[in-house]
Amino acid sequence: MYQTNDFQLSLFIIFSVFSIASALFITRQRNVFYASVGLAFLGIATAVLIALLNPSAYAFYSAFHLFLYVGSAVVFLSISLVVFRGLEVREVQIPWAGLVALVVGALTFLGLFVTFTSLTGIKYTPVTFNLVQFANTFLQQYWFPTVILVIALLTTMIEALSLARGERS
Repeated sequence: MYQTNDFQLSLFIIFSVFSIASALFITRQRNVFYASVGLAFLGIATAVLIALLNPSAYAFYSAFHLFLYVGSAVVFLSISLVVFRGLEVREVQIPWAGLVALVVGALTFLGLFVTFTSLTGIKYTPVTFNLVQFANTFLQQYWFPTVILVIALLTTMIEALSLARGERS
């Protein structure tokens, strides 16, 4: 059974609050572009929450979530909104944003520093990487997320071609 420590629990609480704040930002935002940026932050927070549930079991699914939603869907949405809709993006000056970014960056650095310094006493054995064994394991154990990823990326590509041709859906 997987056990959490205090650091993982505090990370889970922080990213839970962050995901709720991102969701509220998305629903309150009038500008669609900024809502899609908020969607990227929500996707990142959700991926971290998925990975924190059980890192050994859900880390691969969390990486798929990052690639699919943040890496492709949100970037595609943002680019298509700006390019194809002629959306105007204005910079908004928030006086306290720099301080918040500094504090969040410092806390993230501190969390990573504490995590990696606590791992120094663990002995690691080198592992050889076999591509054939990896492909077999990937296709046997992770076939369903792969199918979902391929379908989602294909629908994103079809929508991109549709927008590039100028068709309305």
